[in-house]
Amino acid sequence: MKHIFVMNPVSGIRNHSLEIREEVSKYLTKDELFFYETKGNGDAIDFVKRYIKENPHQQLRFYACGGDGTLNEVVNGAIGSGDLVEVANIPVGSANDFLKYYQGCDFKNYQNIINGEVVKVDVLKVNDRYGLNVFNVGFDAKVVVFQRKLKKLPLISGKMAYNLGVLCSLFGKLSYKMKVTVDDEVAYEGKTTIAAVANAICYGGGFYCAPIAQVNDGLLDICLVKKVSLPTFAKLVGIYKKGEHLESEKTKKYIYYKQAKKVSIKTERPLYYAIDGELNISDELNIEIVPQAINFVIAKSN
Repeated sequence: MKHIFVMNPVSGIRNHSLEIREEVSKYLTKDELFFYETKGNGDAIDFVKRYIKENPHQQLRFYACGGDGTLNEVVNGAIGSGDLVEVANIPVGSANDFLKYYQGCDFKNYQNIINGEVVKVDVLKVNDRYGLNVFNVGFDAKVVVFQRKLKKLPLISGKMAYNLGVLCSLFGKLSYKMKVTVDDEVAYEGKTTIAAVANAICYGGGFYCAPIAQVNDGLLDICLVKKVSLPTFAKLVGIYKKGEHLESEKTKKYIYYKQAKKVSIKTERPLYYAIDGELNISDELNIEIVPQAINFVIAKSN
């Protein structure tokens, strides 16, 4: 097997490339290793696709060395490549929310991830882009826009930037008109503050939007937060962050939650949306689940 380390040098608060090279060389031979540093947005997608095409009959494992965005690009490069291709994640990014699904697994231990277990996981397909973790549109996608800007400031981590982005976004529009169709039936139409469609359980550095989601059940978890005022939002956001909004009486009337195989969202005007934190803009979004589409490596437990 060839172990390919796709390293994002600008992920997190410092470049981990040298550390990764030194650590993994303790457990793998020179012939087993290949290192690649990404050069900008989208580069990891192109690199992974090209490497797979040039090595069609070899077993390959791509390690996304960065955050959820780097992992997203590696997944988009590897999707549809069959059982010879595996994807792993070394968490040197600012949040690494997808890995929070696997409680008790030490993804920061290089030996544990190299010797990890391979499982099949579902993937979100949003229009023509794929994602492992969470899609979101509305208020929290606007937060990601601010987060991107704030992360460029010195000593601001991704989680801190997200929390500051929440504060910045509170001074603008909170809710947007949306029409949400779930499995071909109109489920909700009206002002919506948050619309999240999840494969895994959390995003934004630890906001547990879909606490009961499973990454291998062939289902989307759809969580809508209906229109709320600023004081109500401020009062309830802590409940949402902890993932207690499905059971709390305080949030019950504001939450729509359903599991399904596909969902479409139409907005009154083009809005920013995020897939695993990667931004785009549209007024029409079609989301479906692609079951067991990626061979993902789970680190061994300690």
